[in-house]
Amino acid sequence: MTGWGIIAYSVVPLGILLMVLLLSDINFFMYIAQKVLSAPVSIGSLRLNVAVIASSFCACLTLLSYAAVRRSMTKYHAAQPQVMPLRDYDKMKMFYDKRNFWISVVGLLAWLSSWRLEALYRKRFEMAAAGTNRPSRSVLSRLSWIVAGCGVLLLADLPLCRANYKMQLSLHVTPGKEELLPAASACEGVFLGDAGTGCADFCQQVRLLSEERQSCVLFARKWHLLGRWAAQLFDQARDVQQDQSHVDKLFAKKTCAEVLRSVDRSNEAVDFLCSICAVLALLLAFAAFAQGLQEFIPQAKQRKD
Repeated sequence: MTGWGIIAYSVVPLGILLMVLLLSDINFFMYIAQKVLSAPVSIGSLRLNVAVIASSFCACLTLLSYAAVRRSMTKYHAAQPQVMPLRDYDKMKMFYDKRNFWISVVGLLAWLSSWRLEALYRKRFEMAAAGTNRPSRSVLSRLSWIVAGCGVLLLADLPLCRANYKMQLSLHVTPGKEELLPAASACEGVFLGDAGTGCADFCQQVRLLSEERQSCVLFARKWHLLGRWAAQLFDQARDVQQDQSHVDKLFAKKTCAEVLRSVDRSNEAVDFLCSICAVLALLLAFAAFAQGLQEFIPQAKQRKD
């Protein structure tokens, strides 16, 4: 089962189930859902809960999958009408990208709704109890939390850019690489400029795949402002230009088979770290917004059993 399959059959149904339990108006079911959603997760002095974490995770997936949908639609409409295999392939990719997007959206809506319903459930007990309201925070304090949340969201653009790039590689480059790998052994040591009749088509396909990788780089940078600036600074430090000349130099130094094997290569440690940072940034942003909107989502006293 793929990662999206796990999300579709675990994260999304759990969010829907908790939402249904809270909507049931049956105290026992609502109590169970409230306990699950409010299960504490501490990061230093910051206290989060399952609802915030799941909502942040689904929000991150929604942003990345929407970017993938936009790219697939652009490629599909830009394809030449007479090249039917390419259009069919792009149409298939667009279908899966849209499927992933709607999985993310349904999960996000389910968990956000569950989060809000859980807050209303707690508020009911607060209103029923006497003297449980906490003093309201000042307007300046709440605005400070909201501004901090916006700042964290802006900083989240950096790891999201890397996560988006990695996702584009896995969707648009890795499948093509896996398809061409069986033919690589027959063209070992062959350069693009010296490819004979037997390997010319193979090298040309690898060239297109390498250009697709570069397209993924440019697309991810186009979608992320801070990520684009950081990536451009990194390229300047390495004296690398993301243009056609970069692909030409790559094929001048490496054989077609070598280019193919490294066409979707990226730093796995950096990818993992950026993915974690992106989710954590969204977590902190949600937590900051919750603090800033505390007047509207009050912290209720927990029911004693």
